[in-house]
Amino acid sequence: MNKYLKYLLVFYFISACSYQPIFSGKKVDFGIKNLKFDKNNSTDVKINRILNNYKDLKNKKKIIDLIITSKINKITTAKDKNGDPKSYRIELIVKTIVKKNNEIINNLEFNKSHDYNNRTNKFDLKNFENSIIDGFTEKIAEEIVVYLLSI
Repeated sequence: MNKYLKYLLVFYFISACSYQPIFSGKKVDFGIKNLKFDKNNSTDVKINRILNNYKDLKNKKKIIDLIITSKINKITTAKDKNGDPKSYRIELIVKTIVKKNNEIINNLEFNKSHDYNNRTNKFDLKNFENSIIDGFTEKIAEEIVVYLLSI
């Protein structure tokens, strides 16, 4: 009984404060005509999947072209006494160039980084790095959309 009461209270507070998802109430007034990537790596594919939702050009005030370059850096930040890596920093850098009528309107760079310790199991280490990059990619794609809404 107590468990159901908690769920009911949470539902009540969420519905009472008129909760809405981040992008549901915003009218998108831009459309992406051309979306180009420098490389075709997994980061670019994920960003492309998210930004494909904005390729609809009907009834849009701003039609833009977007050029995206992404780069992943893995840096050794500390080594043990044997010279083996002890900790790393992984960085995702995404550069965007926004064009309208073949003129550069703006360019912006998005950066995310995370420090972490080395693991003995390299398979687990690679999976951990991939999950970090996936999270960074989704966050940066959302930041790109917010940035394009503000132009």
